[in-house]
Amino acid sequence: MKKITIITFMVLSIMNASSQILNENLASIVEKYSSDSLLNGSILIAKKDKILFQGSFGLKNFERKEMNSLSTLIPIASLTKQFTSVAILKLHEDKKLTIDDKIGDYIDVPESMEDISIRNLMNHTSGIPDYWQNDIYNQKDSIYKFLNQKDTLKFAPNSKHQYCNTGYFLLGEMIESVSGKSYGNFLNKNLFKPIGMKNTFVNKGTNIDRAIGYDENWNRNDYLMTTADGGLISTIEDLYLWDKALFKHKLINVESQELMFMPTKLNNGKIVNYGFGWDINENNSKITSHTGSLASFGAYNQIDSETGYFLILLSNQIRPELMDLINEINKELYETE
Repeated sequence: MKKITIITFMVLSIMNASSQILNENLASIVEKYSSDSLLNGSILIAKKDKILFQGSFGLKNFERKEMNSLSTLIPIASLTKQFTSVAILKLHEDKKLTIDDKIGDYIDVPESMEDISIRNLMNHTSGIPDYWQNDIYNQKDSIYKFLNQKDTLKFAPNSKHQYCNTGYFLLGEMIESVSGKSYGNFLNKNLFKPIGMKNTFVNKGTNIDRAIGYDENWNRNDYLMTTADGGLISTIEDLYLWDKALFKHKLINVESQELMFMPTKLNNGKIVNYGFGWDINENNSKITSHTGSLASFGAYNQIDSETGYFLILLSNQIRPELMDLINEINKELYETE
């Protein structure tokens, strides 16, 4: 018995030492980027309920010299799409719709788009033109005007995969039509409140105390969206609650989550490593992530549904080097496993 106790103690000591080394290495990686002023925002790295590293860097507001913190509100751009997907899947679970229903059964769209499935919108295989790529302003009236003028598809549904913000805008419209609530109110009641996300909401164009977007020379580059394809504002702390809730299946059941993280299969049999609002790692399908980019705001969220590793980054001064930072962190996490 004494021998077993000694061995157990030794194993725990080795594990604790290994964990400490990992934490220190992660801190060193982040420090390298923050000291070179390449990271302006917040980052959090965790394994399940244990935070391995968290920190905030740089200025939230350059003019007022206010610093970023873990509670700083930052637009999360296309990370919004994962919330929209979960909202649709909740309606699917509640039998308010099914993801293979035609979108024309729920919302008014041009005739050429009526038979597109909800699934096609969620995995970007609809063929609907992307309003964002056509310099259309992010307002409902402008987007619908654009769709009615086009009234044609770029390709047959599920014959290709092409990223499309319009699809997620329409999913937001569908959530409102089916639930009878605004997109923001539905998310707040069904996603945010149940898991304690108190600082996440849809931008309504009101003046709030949030981070301002800047380019690399500290010129303002500050643009916000209001719709289901990119209109959420959140904090690094709230996104950690979100990741943990998904990992523990607190919001949608296992079957729905498997659908969300399932690669897309096109009509020709080709597999695309994109689910419903999530990119799927081609080397490890348990690792899913998504980026967000809007003006000078950058966002990244990554979940490993097997190990429970989470990696979240929010920035109000987006730089190409941030992807290098993410890659270095992942190398440290997975090469030391």
